Amino acid sequence: ERGRLKHTRELFWRYWLPVLGILILIKLESTDSMSGAHTTHFLAQLMLWLGMPLHGKPLELLNMVVRKSGHMLGYSLLCLSWLFLLRGSYWLPRHEYQRCLSGSIQVRRLWWRPEWGALAVLGTFLVAVADETHQMSIPSRGGDWSDVALDTSAALLAAALIWARAHRRCRPAPAAGSEALPDTA
Repeated sequence: ERGRLKHTRELFWRYWLPVLGILILIKLESTDSMSGAHTTHFLAQLMLWLGMPLHGKPLELLNMVVRKSGHMLGYSLLCLSWLFLLRGSYWLPRHEYQRCLSGSIQVRRLWWRPEWGALAVLGTFLVAVADETHQMSIPSRGGDWSDVALDTSAALLAAALIWARAHRRCRPAPAAGSEALPDTA
């Protein structure tokens, strides 16, 4: 009983809290105060403070780059958080992680499973759809389905990076004596 409570607390603090934090951040960024007009004004003030005043098209371009970069960063972090939550909620209550690393369980399966990647991307996609739908109801904002595609692309990229990391980290060591001999011919 005590062990299960420990795992439940650890599951919340280490895995659920990052997901909830990013979801709250996305919700706050979906408000009127983070509309394009407000961020353009903030960027203009920031660039003026830095001694590089911007106006017109260059300022609009910088605003677009900053906003789309924010989409990529936020939704890739959301996908990573979903992946870590799925991995943690699977392994934490069932197994001792360190014992699994030294045991016979395939190590790559500890890092990556296709179903975790698919669920993480799906969860990120659903949040992106909800976010853009919510923005359609705010007069100063506009929901844009291309943002959903951008957010989902960020999720796919994050899942691919975790897959590549797992694949690279968990590849089997070469067998002893299997090094290639130099070609002497």
